[in-house]
Amino acid sequence: MPTVVVIYDSKTGFTESMAKAVVNGVRDVKGVEGELLKVGTPFSVSRLDKVDAIVLGSPSYYGDVTHEMKAFLETLKDHKETNKLELSGKKGGIFAAYTWDKGWVIDKLQVYMNILGIELVAPPVSALDRMGGSIFHGGKVPLLRIDENSLQKCSELGQVVASNLRG
Repeated sequence: MPTVVVIYDSKTGFTESMAKAVVNGVRDVKGVEGELLKVGTPFSVSRLDKVDAIVLGSPSYYGDVTHEMKAFLETLKDHKETNKLELSGKKGGIFAAYTWDKGWVIDKLQVYMNILGIELVAPPVSALDRMGGSIFHGGKVPLLRIDENSLQKCSELGQVVASNLRG
């Protein structure tokens, strides 16, 4: 059965909500499996050889991906360059959360997808984190909110990527 893996990083839970919506969208497509992997949790990058599509998501960190996501993507790039991993020809998609930078992180993820040879088959999804990047407000941790429209777009991203695997 074709498999889509959604690999994401999240600092406040906002991007994680997006990732869950993407994988739920994948799972809505009959005959396609969806798997969720958070950067920093143990998994072998060689696992990616066996999947059919990769969707990447990151919050913005000063207009770029997070340090953890960058280290992960550099590892993938190194594995590709040394022929330890072949991702060329796989389908993919990208999503990101941003605050002040107008979603530049999407461009950074797209550069890595191109380097890795992953074909983007859906428009990227970029959502404004209305918390302004801060999880602390007045000494309390507020509830993080993502608007339903952004979650719907994430679900559609997953559906489009998964649908591209069914021929």
